[in-house]
Amino acid sequence: MKFRAVTLTIFGGIMFLSFMSGSSDPSVGVSVGDKAPEIESYLLDGTRFDSRNLKGKMILVDFWASYDAPSRIDNPRKKMILEQYQDSKFLNSDSFVIVSISLDRFKTPLNKVIERDGLQTFFHLCDFDGNASKLAQSFGISDEFYGFLIDGEGRIVEKSKDIEAIAGTLERLESVDRTRFANYRR
Repeated sequence: MKFRAVTLTIFGGIMFLSFMSGSSDPSVGVSVGDKAPEIESYLLDGTRFDSRNLKGKMILVDFWASYDAPSRIDNPRKKMILEQYQDSKFLNSDSFVIVSISLDRFKTPLNKVIERDGLQTFFHLCDFDGNASKLAQSFGISDEFYGFLIDGEGRIVEKSKDIEAIAGTLERLESVDRTRFANYRR
């Protein structure tokens, strides 16, 4: 019994020290828990875009391409998710937006797909360099497309190729916030 108590105390102390040893700010990276790389670019309409202006919002940074069938299949679901959560409150976030980063090389097909799929409410970025895109490289994207769910403080809370995993995380984070506020009011 004493051995178990000593073991638990040592293990607990090691865990506590591991949390205390680092800085409270996560390092920039592309894994869950990391601070997401900042995005500075131009929207398709030529407007300057800086992800720091979205501080306080839950953001889905979605890498896709108009020629990619799975991306096209997911587009209606992404649109539904935006409609469902755009005004939702999350921990550290007061709304939800989608930053759509296309790895297309040609503007005309990209614009046609955005219009056809009804994605005009997303923030659309594309530097038309395909997989060599600096935006893709900053997020470690090469052959496969990922979505990064980033909270209002810029931390990655989900990384997935599956839009349903992103939707599930949004649902959990929204319900956590609702519970927190409900308990606070009591």
